[in-house]
Formats: sequence, structure tokens, C-alpha cells
Amino acid sequence: SQGMKQLMAGGGVALIGMTLVPLLSGLFG
Repeated sequence: SQGMKQLMAGGGVALIGMTLVPLLSGLFG
């Protein structure tokens, strides 16, 4: 269904963000 796709897409974005933020802060920090 449409809602499930949206939920999975949102979760993917959140997962990528949570992975990249510490990586970038470690790089520039």
C-alpha cells in the first residue's frame, strides 16, 4: 500500500541521516 511505501522511505531517510551525522561530525569535528 501507499502508506507502507511512505513509511519505509521515511525510515530509510532517517537511517541514512543517523549514519551520516556522526560520520560528518567526526570528519569536521
